[in-house]
Amino acid sequence: MSWRLASALFGLALMTRIPFGTTNLYAPDSVLFARAIDSFDPFEQRPQPPGYLWYVLVLRAIDLVTGDPNRAMTIVSAVAGAATVALVYLVGARLYEERTGRVAAIFTLTAVTFWAYGGVAYGYTLLAALTTFCALLFWRSHDRAAAPGTRGVRLVVASAAYGAAIGFRSDLAIFLAPLWLLTAVRATVMTAILAAATAAAAVLTWVGASGLADGGVARFLAAVSAQSSFVNERYSVFGNGPIAIYRNLYELARFLGRGLYFLLPLVAIAGLSSEARRAELRDRWRTAFLLVWTFAPLPFYVFIHVGEYGYVFSMLPGLAIIAARGAVAFAKGIRRPRLFPWIVGAVALANAAIFLLSDTPISARDIARQDHGIDEKLAYLSTFRPQATQVVSGFDSVLVQNYLGGRLPALEYDPANADFTIPLSCDHAPPHMPCAGTTVDVVLWDDLLRAEGGGWQEVRMAHGGRLRIQNAARTASLRVSQGLGVEIVH
Repeated sequence: MSWRLASALFGLALMTRIPFGTTNLYAPDSVLFARAIDSFDPFEQRPQPPGYLWYVLVLRAIDLVTGDPNRAMTIVSAVAGAATVALVYLVGARLYEERTGRVAAIFTLTAVTFWAYGGVAYGYTLLAALTTFCALLFWRSHDRAAAPGTRGVRLVVASAAYGAAIGFRSDLAIFLAPLWLLTAVRATVMTAILAAATAAAAVLTWVGASGLADGGVARFLAAVSAQSSFVNERYSVFGNGPIAIYRNLYELARFLGRGLYFLLPLVAIAGLSSEARRAELRDRWRTAFLLVWTFAPLPFYVFIHVGEYGYVFSMLPGLAIIAARGAVAFAKGIRRPRLFPWIVGAVALANAAIFLLSDTPISARDIARQDHGIDEKLAYLSTFRPQATQVVSGFDSVLVQNYLGGRLPALEYDPANADFTIPLSCDHAPPHMPCAGTTVDVVLWDDLLRAEGGGWQEVRMAHGGRLRIQNAARTASLRVSQGLGVEIVH
């Protein structure tokens, strides 16, 4: 294991992220974090509870230099993404050997959605960096070569890092708990108690600080409770029954598929190959450690919620190491060891090509289309009259609210809600917005919305974004069906 190589991997990863940094806030949650930089208040969705206070404070510190919340968030995303690549190398090299660490780092470097999220205002690359860093510290406390007293100190240090990481990403409290338990069972009872107390103290520090910043601990906990109830009622098996399992599994498969692409066959080989199984049976503790770390988030994603491509970054580092082991097993299984570098190179280049050259979701082109599309759509709509325009947005409603700034009337709705119909007449317009004329330009902002019925004009932006526009009579109504279908009805 080489710290010099780890540093080089960090630098390489950072250089491959910076050119793809976006200039606009990427998603609704990005807007909420930008608002939190000005005023931390999870009770008012600044940002969503539980607030991720330590992350917000880091963003504030960077924003003092950049003066741009989006730039602050993309800097954190790029640095965290680069750190993850270096950390995956270190974990892979410590768990197995140098070759596995290097290959796993290359696979992480070129993973499609992970590469994309290194340039956008989202905190999911930080999730990957923190879970990998904690895994590295937990594995160090397993080190048989260290003196028993040293192993205990290492577990306490790892537990402190675990507790602090929860203040950045609260989901790590669930995702890393099984790994902490697996590590703690090899320590003495007193060491395990001290480690648990250390982690608990770090978590309580975060909760207390969040409460102080949010107007009191009771108010902060009420916000967390409300958010938990919302997720439970909207997405979990407890609020929706078995259908939630199907929905979550579908989303999980989609997110993992686009995160891994050509790594998937190698992950499968690692699980099915007799060569790989023989290698894993030589050290059952190591195998248990890797599997628990990688798959501990799975029950939460299946039964509770998995709502974003970045959610699976808690599993991606471990899956990259498993894929590296699959590549090793495949080369040995076909008795062509000289093909090993070609296998690794082909997989890495294929994934890189998907990100760099394709037009698939979360590719470089897709990210640029959304980023530049905001500026292009705003420029196109700058000549529209507020009194005769109605912008419609579902998924991007928070972004629309942020960038339109009330310059044009906007109908913002949750696509998960029931179907609805609203009149376009001025009698039903918001009292604070101007309304006049016998016709209105209805503008569909979101690319994902379906323009149903006739009369729509599609306007393509330079980078591929689009607006669908229909000049409708004020006597007509706007109908939304199944969250995505929008139609003008007379």
